[in-house]
Amino acid sequence: MKKLKIGYWPLSQTLNSAGDRRRLIFWAKTRGHTVTTDLSQKVDVVVASENSDFNSTYFSNKRVPLIFDLVDAYLSPLNPFDDFARGFAKRTSGQISGPIKPFSHHVGDFCLASNAVICSSIEQEAVIGSFNTNTHVILDSHDEIPFIDALETKSSKLATKRILWEGQPATIRGVRKISPVLFELSKTIDLNFYFVTDERYFQFLNRYIERSTLRILKRDLNKITDFVSVIPWTSSNLVECSRGSSAAVIPIDLAVPMQRLKPENRLLIMWRLGLPCLTSSSPAYVRVADQAGVTAACSTQQEWLENLSHLLCDPGYALSQVMAGQEYLREYHNRSILLKKWDMAFQSVMG
Repeated sequence: MKKLKIGYWPLSQTLNSAGDRRRLIFWAKTRGHTVTTDLSQKVDVVVASENSDFNSTYFSNKRVPLIFDLVDAYLSPLNPFDDFARGFAKRTSGQISGPIKPFSHHVGDFCLASNAVICSSIEQEAVIGSFNTNTHVILDSHDEIPFIDALETKSSKLATKRILWEGQPATIRGVRKISPVLFELSKTIDLNFYFVTDERYFQFLNRYIERSTLRILKRDLNKITDFVSVIPWTSSNLVECSRGSSAAVIPIDLAVPMQRLKPENRLLIMWRLGLPCLTSSSPAYVRVADQAGVTAACSTQQEWLENLSHLLCDPGYALSQVMAGQEYLREYHNRSILLKKWDMAFQSVMG
């Protein structure tokens, strides 16, 4: 493939959000392509993120191929009211032009208009397929996070067992689902909790209703909040916290489609860091856990309690879980695979 000049409407103007730097920017830098956010320039191909103004005239040139990188499951809204409210807010705030309509309708129409759609899970692909058959599933690159061999982990020998949660605050309310489990375990095991995330966040559209992450956790975890630390997200902080942790958890609210249909990225990151991890039973986590041959996805609080206790109290079992997860990473989520998938997505529209 020739070196391309790519016009990109990004998730963040600095190109520093995870959805920018771990996806298109990772591939373009590695392959030597040029990315510009000035869409008035002449480019070979245009890539739109889900933060784009889908009705912008920048996307109307039919001679320039258009790729839509749709990371989140916006085609599966929580309910009609929430869907319309998101569309209304984006229109009135100026993020989207054109008629006011449910946000999923904007997304669906843009999928139809695009030459290709990239998503991040098989489950999302199944939904997008009815709008665009040229769909490509590509997970994030995690090259910015070191691959820590499971045999290097020393934290299992520590008297205090630290549990790690990592991610964006938008998904942090999932810890409510296992709060009773964590409290029950704390009665017999000396526990601490690391939450590596943003200390403050906006609840809506990344600009409205600012919240304190710690305050949310104090409300959701109640009896064990004295043992909770919120650490600002940086790759170095994440690595440091992982080295001092015994296990990781990814509880999510399965009643929220946007959460239930998220891909397996966070589980893969925990394995990359050398940590055993338990998750809620979302389709992606169940699929990957089955393929890797590990016990990760929990469907009930009793499963959370038994599986987490097993990980914390049996270092040999915890090590076997991580080793199986890391073998999965080597085979199914490596740099070469990701680059080839991006290559194929662009080749599919370049003629």
